[in-house]
Amino acid sequence: MDVSGDIVYEALGSYIDNLCGSVFLGTARGKVVLYKMGTYPLTPTGETLPFLNVFYSRGMLEITGIWNREGRSGAFLLKMVPSGIEVRDGGIVYITFHPSDGGIVLVTLYGNEGLAKTLEGAVLDCRTERKEDEKMLSSMLHVKTINPAQWETLNP
Repeated sequence: MDVSGDIVYEALGSYIDNLCGSVFLGTARGKVVLYKMGTYPLTPTGETLPFLNVFYSRGMLEITGIWNREGRSGAFLLKMVPSGIEVRDGGIVYITFHPSDGGIVLVTLYGNEGLAKTLEGAVLDCRTERKEDEKMLSSMLHVKTINPAQWETLNP
């Protein structure tokens, strides 16, 4: 199985685990972009955005997304303490994360005001310290794990 398929199965497994052991906060169409020595989409950013599922677990947010575009499956998984949240009119939610190895991950969710209030409360409840079990995977980057030496050589 290729790396992309491995990531899909890992994200799907995490989603199922979260349904059993985490607090489901909501689902909305959205996109995720990593900013670090460049701009790297971690989910599709075109016209039809994937559904992203948000969970609260052990002081962190976990966001998963699984999609199929033109017969090719893809997935995204983020498990991290958020560093900030901003809500704009109409329920558009921007959540930022600062991975331990640097950069900024921006999650944009196109939800409603109810989801926005729920996510604001969850972000406030998250722990402020970094967790050793933080994780970020994306089939969009064509690598299973991301380390700082790869940032400049990745093809988004």
